[in-house]
Amino acid sequence: MRKRLVLIAILAVMAGGCATTQPGGCPYATQSINQAAYFPLMQMCQEEAVAWDYDPLSQVVVLKKDRTKLELLVGSRQALLGPLVVQLKGPVVLKDSVIWAPVEVRGYFFPSSLQEKKTGGKQEGVLRRAVNVVVLDPGHGGKDPGAIGKTGLREKEVVLDVAGKVKKELERAGLTVYMTRDSDRFIPLTQRPKIASRRKADIFVSIHANANHSRWIEGFEVYYLSESVDDDARATASAENASLELEDADFLESFPLKAILWDMIHTENRKESVELARLLGEIVSREMDIKMLGVKGAGFAVLKGSSMPSVLVEIGYLSNQAGERKLYDPLYREHMAQAIAAGILKFKQVSEN
Repeated sequence: MRKRLVLIAILAVMAGGCATTQPGGCPYATQSINQAAYFPLMQMCQEEAVAWDYDPLSQVVVLKKDRTKLELLVGSRQALLGPLVVQLKGPVVLKDSVIWAPVEVRGYFFPSSLQEKKTGGKQEGVLRRAVNVVVLDPGHGGKDPGAIGKTGLREKEVVLDVAGKVKKELERAGLTVYMTRDSDRFIPLTQRPKIASRRKADIFVSIHANANHSRWIEGFEVYYLSESVDDDARATASAENASLELEDADFLESFPLKAILWDMIHTENRKESVELARLLGEIVSREMDIKMLGVKGAGFAVLKGSSMPSVLVEIGYLSNQAGERKLYDPLYREHMAQAIAAGILKFKQVSEN
């Protein structure tokens, strides 16, 4: 009932009805928004029997007709067409209680109205994940030392060195690589994924070293963003999120709930993050002859808000005597960096092919 009332209210304030054919083959009155032609989305749903669902909390719109399913997010140019990410000419807009969408949205349900161009057998607009820009995030820094080993080795120093070596390896392979920090300075967790977004990163990799009360634990772990976690993953996320207490901004205000929901549930990024995590785990475990402790989901603050496939790697345990000794060794760090770079390059190969 609530949805029907919302639909009636939206239709009541819509501008215009059917008009002569508009740009993109859309038969509805359009208006120019963001220098692109837009049409009232719910008018199409009513007149052309497209099932719809709108969640006002997350501002996600789900459209279905026959075998076609399209998921849109108000304010975003990215959408999901079944399992594929598509890029719209402009973001979906909520204006005067009306949801407006770029005219090509109708073409996904009625292909004859969309001037389709084929490139390599794929519909233009369906994105293949090109991996050309990588942002590396050395954890902690400045007033936040991270984990500290028994001999005094600090996480912030180890991961900065390893990230710098990964950067060099990836640049040798032709990728463009940025780091959230290249010196011993404090970067708030909430700012790190924003740096990746500003750099238009294709993937985001946060590099850390772990610690545990059980000093016998040693190994390599890779995490992707998820709220479904086991006790160990929850403990690791809690430790890495501790630096939020050093920040001035309130984390929940920095990342609206709808953005977190979209990143965690509605985008293809999670599938790609899991694949990136899996490939990194496999290659590092094989190349370094190190125990793989798992590919896990956890609620890492540094991954929330990222708009690209993102993972967090724990390259070893400073709380373990053997682990600290290995991470102290420059040659070991070099080999670890080479293995991480190899995992990223493998993900690039898989994604682009």
